[in-house]
Amino acid sequence: MNQVWPEKNKKYIAGVVTAVSVFLFMKYILTLVLPFFLALCIISIMQPLLQKLEDVLHIRKNILAGIIMFFALCIVGVILWYAATLLCGQISLLLKNIDMYENCLCRFIHNLCRGMERSMGIDGEAMEKLIFTHVNNFTEEMKLKAIPKLMNHSVSYVKAVCSATAFLVMTFIATVLLVKDYRKIRARLEKFRWFVAAEEICGEIGKMVWGYLKAQAIILTVISILCGTGLWLVDIRHGIATGVLAGLLDALPFIGTGCVLVPVALWQLIQGKLWKCVCILLLYCVCALAREFLEPKLIGKRMGIYPVVILLAIYTGIKIYGLSGVILGPFSFLIIREIYRKIPYFQEND
Repeated sequence: MNQVWPEKNKKYIAGVVTAVSVFLFMKYILTLVLPFFLALCIISIMQPLLQKLEDVLHIRKNILAGIIMFFALCIVGVILWYAATLLCGQISLLLKNIDMYENCLCRFIHNLCRGMERSMGIDGEAMEKLIFTHVNNFTEEMKLKAIPKLMNHSVSYVKAVCSATAFLVMTFIATVLLVKDYRKIRARLEKFRWFVAAEEICGEIGKMVWGYLKAQAIILTVISILCGTGLWLVDIRHGIATGVLAGLLDALPFIGTGCVLVPVALWQLIQGKLWKCVCILLLYCVCALAREFLEPKLIGKRMGIYPVVILLAIYTGIKIYGLSGVILGPFSFLIIREIYRKIPYFQEND
């Protein structure tokens, strides 16, 4: 008994040290090495394809990798440019029709106050004045504080774009350079036990992440179809496109389809189309139930992890890393779990 407990204690202590080390690495070091790590992952995935292309085309692997990466970056750039153009167009349309939206809102508030006056005996005119006073105060507050503050961060937005561009360029260069010496570097690293263990851990995590992505793709497809069909049946303008957007945004934790469907439902209510508002809210409930039904069956089965554990990892990640914790939290949990499983392997080989 006295010999067993020290071994268990060693494993628990090693687990705690592993968890702290992973969190510190993710928070302070990952951003420094991420382009090179990503380049290494890309090369590992592309290596069989590059070898076949080199044998057929007789072109060096680094040139082939550069061509493939260039076209991949061009595709990503076009998609992002299209998304940014679409977003700017929608914002422009919103600003152009702001008077119409304001009139609809005023009419909705007027009808609401008059309805409450008839049904509850409340002074509708006084309530209407009170609501408009608060609305005007809120609008002035937005003009004086929120919008200027948003515009003041324009420099930081430009910095973020430049930083993302530099990251992509660095990843591109690192990939092209690493392809040439990939086999030599790998042959040297395979002599170290920690590299073999790290490769196995990355393989296991890769399988789980791939399973998670496939499960999410199935869920998002189902919810996109539900949202698009539902909004089309309710006769919402651009209903199919809006539904697909809502389905894709369902990947966001905590918010999901609600960030699209709830505003659409409120807008229908403001326009006086109560039945459309009710139908959209019911659609929102159906989408939430569909996710609740599909998520445990798909994600739990493919990853072997309870959804509540993933939720806890996301919450902890947000608390530690900030917004990036939505991704880094679950990744940290998976790394800690796989390293903890490998602890007996290291103990046996000491």
